[in-house]
Amino acid sequence: MNKTLLFSVVSALLLSFVSTFSAADEVKPWRIVRRDDIAKVWAGHPVAFAFTQKENFLFIGFYDGADRKLVLGQKDLTKPDSAWTFKKLETAVGWDSHNSVKIAFDPENYLHVSGNMHAVPLIYFRSTEPLDIQSVEPVHRMLAADLSKEARVEALENRCTYPHFLTDAAGNMLFTYRDGGSGNGNQIWNIYDVKTKTWRRLLDVPMFDGEGACNAYYRGPDLGPDGYYHVAWVWRDTPDCATNHDLSYMKSRDLLNWEKSDGTPQPLPVTRSNSEVVAPLKNGEGLLNPLVAIGFDQEGRVILTYTRYDENKNNQIMQARREKDGWKYYQTTDFTHSWVFSGGGCIPSEMSFGPVQCVDGRLQQNWNRKYETSGHFILDPETLKPTGRAPAGPAIPGECCKIENPTENMQSKRFALQDATDPNRMFYFVWETFPVNRDRPYPVIPEPSTLRMFELEKN
Repeated sequence: MNKTLLFSVVSALLLSFVSTFSAADEVKPWRIVRRDDIAKVWAGHPVAFAFTQKENFLFIGFYDGADRKLVLGQKDLTKPDSAWTFKKLETAVGWDSHNSVKIAFDPENYLHVSGNMHAVPLIYFRSTEPLDIQSVEPVHRMLAADLSKEARVEALENRCTYPHFLTDAAGNMLFTYRDGGSGNGNQIWNIYDVKTKTWRRLLDVPMFDGEGACNAYYRGPDLGPDGYYHVAWVWRDTPDCATNHDLSYMKSRDLLNWEKSDGTPQPLPVTRSNSEVVAPLKNGEGLLNPLVAIGFDQEGRVILTYTRYDENKNNQIMQARREKDGWKYYQTTDFTHSWVFSGGGCIPSEMSFGPVQCVDGRLQQNWNRKYETSGHFILDPETLKPTGRAPAGPAIPGECCKIENPTENMQSKRFALQDATDPNRMFYFVWETFPVNRDRPYPVIPEPSTLRMFELEKN
């Protein structure tokens, strides 16, 4: 069962692996044990592939380099030298970096697959045999079997975006997606019945309802040290990312009954008028939907990380911490380069960061900022300002980071998967693509790149 429910409604370009290591790891660099050249993959634009481990198998989902079809891959870890097996599915990606791939397993080890969706009818596949990609078949509806609700189901499964599978505290499989479009959408949640192999609504109403005027881009639910699931979101009025506003928050113990930060009930569906606004930022004040993170300090207090413009239009990293007498606000950075964003599509990002974390008794946070100092930082527990750099993590061998398809503008994409059975082993996936282009085609299509996997172990 997943201990932390963590997913992000973010653009597919944010693929870099981010982690925090303790000082004890610093002297144990990784070394390459084996390299697998898995397949040729689509390199025209970045879109999130899927990587997971289940029992003694690795499972992946990617877009093929020849025809852009969604392909599943499977490898038996008990046979290290064995070849990958593949299953090609009948859906192909265009030029949209929102169209990530999601794969998950239910409690009986049947594989569920969704993806390649941006305001289109639901795309959903499921296996008929446990741990077997060859038995994966198209389903493309979750509630359509309930004929008495056919009209409602059709309305809520025809404009789907941002699919995510997750597991609740009781081990139930959940699925959520946005119904509608940017600036006008609702968040739908389903729960899977293992015995009947059918889905039903987790909630009788959408979790978020933009009431036809906006939609919520949210982060979470993240399971905190207090036993609550925490969710933070921004409201957005139109497809223009400059129209993000009002960082908001709620929490729940069971994903059914929700509270505001002071413990008062949060009605569902969540709307602009009934939600708790943490940072009341207006349109054009530097709040960006992918740049929201949920963290916790040494006392288990929730910290929301977000961005806003200062008086010079420099986009600063801000922190909102829930303290005894309410939310308190801290500016962590003093960046000096202005980055003002606007427009639609997946925008080229000049910044990224992770949540505030307590590691070895110290608060740490990582960030990357174009033109500025980046890395892992130790934060002062009172001011949330950086006081130094955190210990470096185990070094990844340079061969893993090398761009092997050196076309102009080609970028390396990476994903690290910790071995679930061995803390000293990691699977490091690497491929190359062109950068994001606001979901528009490039005039010249690059050659497919090689998706490769490095099996690493600590010295």
